[in-house]
Amino acid sequence: MLLMLSLAHANGLTSHVTISEWAVPQLPEGELADILGDPELWPWLQNGTQFPDGGYPLGEAYAETAHWEPFQDLYLHWIAETYAGDYSSLEARQHIAFLFGMQSHGMGDQVFDSLYMQRAYVQDAESDWEGSSMDEATDVALAAATGGQETLDPFVPTDVIVPLMAEAGVEVSASTLESGQLLTAVAITYVREAGKDPATLKEYTDAFPWATTHMMGRETPGAPAWEADVVARYWQSRWGILTGEPSSLEPVLFTFPQQGGFGLATDHTAVESRLTVIFSRGLVPEVLVPDLFEVVDAEGNAYALEDPWVFYGRGSHAVHLAPVEDWPADTDFILTIHAGAHFIDGTDSTEEVIVKFSSRPPPEVADPDDPAECGCSGSAGGASAGLVVLAAGALLRRRRR
Repeated sequence: MLLMLSLAHANGLTSHVTISEWAVPQLPEGELADILGDPELWPWLQNGTQFPDGGYPLGEAYAETAHWEPFQDLYLHWIAETYAGDYSSLEARQHIAFLFGMQSHGMGDQVFDSLYMQRAYVQDAESDWEGSSMDEATDVALAAATGGQETLDPFVPTDVIVPLMAEAGVEVSASTLESGQLLTAVAITYVREAGKDPATLKEYTDAFPWATTHMMGRETPGAPAWEADVVARYWQSRWGILTGEPSSLEPVLFTFPQQGGFGLATDHTAVESRLTVIFSRGLVPEVLVPDLFEVVDAEGNAYALEDPWVFYGRGSHAVHLAPVEDWPADTDFILTIHAGAHFIDGTDSTEEVIVKFSSRPPPEVADPDDPAECGCSGSAGGASAGLVVLAAGALLRRRRR
């Protein structure tokens, strides 16, 4: 139990590996999908996904460093330089899979913490947050629902990671990295077996009843299915940097509500009333000016926002925008994300992005349990065809200016 608590930082490791697994089929056809979808490379993707948490129980700084884009980009640029843009060899693809596992882990944590955990703090307010781990509880609940993840032979490409960590200012030995990776495999095993035991599962679900029972659906922003969506988009953005062919998913990967989303909560004090923007690159929050974001309704009335909350500060991708006053009910809104966001890699966003959403309830559908029939996607805000078309037209008009 102590090991698991020390490994629990945002998503648990079983959740992280499941998110990587679910993200792969969402990639468009092409070389990246071929690499990450190759069963022979899955051990590299899974071990890369597990890697960032291994140093926590050892008290090693490499764990936190491995979560974030600056270190991951050192690895990305090493791959680009080492293989000169030719990723056809098995060795190159192994490193890509390991790196993209790390990227899945880092982005997954940001999405889970900024959206799902923020809601859990409210819904499970009576839980013992100081003495228990929601991350561990939700990890076991997910394992119970999915069967958990296979325990693979743990490994780290230490010949590359050790010098890259040194370049990032973190001294760590190969043996330490290997010890940490072994602990991640132990955690995968524990959670899988815990999920099979009814008494243990009940202990966890009783500790965090809301959080452990909302992991498998799409009704809650930040749940694993949503994390996989964002991770797949983030992978495409990073692949664009690796190949020198910029992705169309710049500069914004995802928003909550989604484009054309319904059902935004109107109470400005509620977590569900926030707008969340997930950028494709880590942000420099010190220069993220409030007027980068603008919200108006269909009549052009403007709505004031609190100062942007870059959820984890410098290098984070998730930004919360809270209204100063209640949103009016049954109203359609337009969020404009202006160009000019500054990123930690030294680049700036150059394109304006427009997102349409609504506080109107989702339209009724014939069978709300049929994804093909449902345009609501729960509280995350699904899209109607009309709103999507209007938003697309507005976006095109803005980008042609």
